Amino acid sequence: MNSKKKFVHYLLIDGTSYLYRSYYSFSTLSNKNNTPSGAIYGVIKMLKALSKKYPKSQIIIIFDSPTKNFRHILFQPYKANRPSMPTNLKLQIKPLYEIITAMGFPIVIIPYFEADDIIGTLSHAANKEKKFTLICTNDKDLAQLVNVNVNILESKFNTILGEQEIKHKYGVIPTLIPDLLGLMGDKSDNIPGVPTIGKKTALTLLKHFNSLEDIYIHIDEISQYSFKRAKHITEMLMIHKNLALLSKKLATIKTDVIINKSINEIKMSKPSIHKLTHFFKYYKFHHWLKLLRE
Repeated sequence: MNSKKKFVHYLLIDGTSYLYRSYYSFSTLSNKNNTPSGAIYGVIKMLKALSKKYPKSQIIIIFDSPTKNFRHILFQPYKANRPSMPTNLKLQIKPLYEIITAMGFPIVIIPYFEADDIIGTLSHAANKEKKFTLICTNDKDLAQLVNVNVNILESKFNTILGEQEIKHKYGVIPTLIPDLLGLMGDKSDNIPGVPTIGKKTALTLLKHFNSLEDIYIHIDEISQYSFKRAKHITEMLMIHKNLALLSKKLATIKTDVIINKSINEIKMSKPSIHKLTHFFKYYKFHHWLKLLRE
């Protein structure tokens, strides 16, 4: 893969993904006042590592809006299976935003939209300019955005995924990820999919047809292929057509969110040493405090 040799113009960081990963990785961390700081510590640590590895790249951190979004209007049980945010994590959100801003990194949050849709819009803008972009995340949904100019940097494994890697990992090309989830559903987001159709059947269907819509156009042809339970699959697809199309819509990331600045205008700024000193003292981040003083 040649993406590792390309100059990375933009790093779009899925801040929500980083936030939860950090919280559970450092859940016991707190200062002497028992103020929780694990999520703050983990996110800052990852941001420092990324800025060191990609010193000339424009870094933008994107977080979910705390409000419900258009997917909840389409399907009320969307993500209803997820537990509410832990109180110890809620306490860290505001100071984390303040620290990130003090470090000079821009934060983008848009009411009624998930981080995925903002990332989708920004990566789409970068792609139009043919500027190579890395999306830093562990979220499989964002794999659908991958193309020649947009790759995924999996923070969990520190690996870069291009089009071929996505196909190898998920069994379909990036643009078919929503179709795959439309068929098999996604338990993590409570997207229903078509009952009794799992990943294996969904992948087999998408090998023979170009999209979910194409399956329905040629649904009478399913029995012509060597599908196990072809009659049952056809029946389930017919009965649950609306559910399948809704599931695909829920899984499709928007690329047209209205953002008040273009991607070129979302700039990094000079760090505030004064504010960072205050926060690092308060949270007892002694190593980073020492680096500031030096």
